[in-house]
Amino acid sequence: MKRVTWYSEGRGSPRDASVIMIGVPDESGSRSSRPGCAHGPDAIRRVIAEREMFGEGRPALPSKGSRHHDTWDFGNVNKSQVSKTIRNFLLRQKFPIVLGGDHSITTQVLKGYPRDADISLVYFDAHPDIVYATRPYYGSVVADVAGFNVNLKTSVEIGIRQPEREEIDHINDHGLLTIAPVDIIEMGIKETWRLIDNRISGAVYVSIDMDVVDPAFAPGVGTPAPGGLNSTEIMYLLKKLAARGLVGMDVMETNPPWDIQDMTAHLAGRFIIETLAMLHIVHIRKFLKILSNRMVWNNA
Repeated sequence: MKRVTWYSEGRGSPRDASVIMIGVPDESGSRSSRPGCAHGPDAIRRVIAEREMFGEGRPALPSKGSRHHDTWDFGNVNKSQVSKTIRNFLLRQKFPIVLGGDHSITTQVLKGYPRDADISLVYFDAHPDIVYATRPYYGSVVADVAGFNVNLKTSVEIGIRQPEREEIDHINDHGLLTIAPVDIIEMGIKETWRLIDNRISGAVYVSIDMDVVDPAFAPGVGTPAPGGLNSTEIMYLLKKLAARGLVGMDVMETNPPWDIQDMTAHLAGRFIIETLAMLHIVHIRKFLKILSNRMVWNNA
């Protein structure tokens, strides 16, 4: 496993880092007929090391913004350790970026946040993942996290184009805002961002399923869905969200066995780099304005 670590001055330590990267090589929550997303975290790391470096100490810079956050790669953890690991880093005022693995890992990540965080979830996915009839798995993530600290009234799903009938009913019942790729074509990317910006509030967490991207740009996913967003549209929205302020981020469902020339893994890595370049970190402790020992935590 190649670890991805960036320090602005070329050297540093985990204590110096403001951003912690965590891999979760697990697909136990997946029901895809295309296995392999457990290999996603290490594939993203490898491709970043090969294609985002032009030599020792010569990292590729973002398209806009600057590499100003020291980032330390914690390595891989078991799915059962995710919530506790996230909690420990939040208490140390670190910003977590989690690499998956299947999308059910996001549920474990958000369990690591306090119950009273009142999180606005920005969910990039081809699928709404709000199934209640069967849980927990990668198709029930939004239903699961709404049960403890995510406010669906201030959340938004982006790229949705393959919902189930049950999910449409739940979206309407909860008043969840969903934006389909055709909506972005009609509104334009600037109006799309205005809609998102007006919707979210407070503690904002971003979760990316790589199948949100059109398979032409990201073929290496478990459930490809034609008619998706292009890579530039997603980068634009990520940079806007990052500049506004985030409490955490994950990138899930990169599936190397089904990828073509590492296109999907490389794009996942570029999403992270472009987000970091504009990132304004919002620490949970400061957001809640209370001491960490008074926070109400989920059982991790």
